[in-house]
Amino acid sequence: MVTSNFILSASLPFSRNMKRTFTILTVFLLIGCVGSTDKKKEEAKNDNSKFLEVYEEPMHKLVFEKDELKILDVQINPRDTTQFHLHRHPLFFVSLGWQKGADQSPNSNWIVSDAEAWPNGGTASDTSYITKPLVHRVTNIGSKVSRLIGILNLGKGLTSSLDSSEYETSNRWFRSKKIELKPNDTLLFRKLEFPTIAVFYLNDKVKIMKDNRVDVLNKNWCLAEDNSKLINSGDSKIEFIQIEVLNNNTNW
Repeated sequence: MVTSNFILSASLPFSRNMKRTFTILTVFLLIGCVGSTDKKKEEAKNDNSKFLEVYEEPMHKLVFEKDELKILDVQINPRDTTQFHLHRHPLFFVSLGWQKGADQSPNSNWIVSDAEAWPNGGTASDTSYITKPLVHRVTNIGSKVSRLIGILNLGKGLTSSLDSSEYETSNRWFRSKKIELKPNDTLLFRKLEFPTIAVFYLNDKVKIMKDNRVDVLNKNWCLAEDNSKLINSGDSKIEFIQIEVLNNNTNW
């Protein structure tokens, strides 16, 4: 079988002008092909649809969802690594013992965090995912379970500002503050304007009263309801973070 290269070399000699024309056309063709390939690579690089949403990643367990609110209980055992997942919504974090870790973006090297373990009650709010989505995976390089509660706001946030004088965090999507209940103290939630979550990081043995019914909380967080009450019936103080998930839909 005769190859195309052989046919080309065996063909009649080109004139100087024909060679020049052929060379120019070849260069344009190659540039066009390279440009097309680069464009496809760039499109693939920016295609996040193939990655799990953060609330679909198995170690980011989705424990509550309603309308534009999702609550995640993130737990990563020592030396375990999550799957690649996508952050694209504002997220509020409360540490319940987040360990030193490392993270990696696709086609990048692992980056080990400079920070040591994040103590209980540490908070952060990352709203940059709206404009700069993040795809990464995380590994726990500590010796204990790495855990935090993540609160997602999938809405558009507030278009008007609110009084933030009493809050440690206040932005378009979240407001938060630290609250302490001494023994026998209570906290009454009356009419709530926004979804409100309490995340307990010191002494999570708390009672909740609603419609004269008292239940003992058996987890590190609760979603507050209108006219519900938190009761510290123990002999040591309770500390927790109260987070409001802000949106324009007040009938959540």
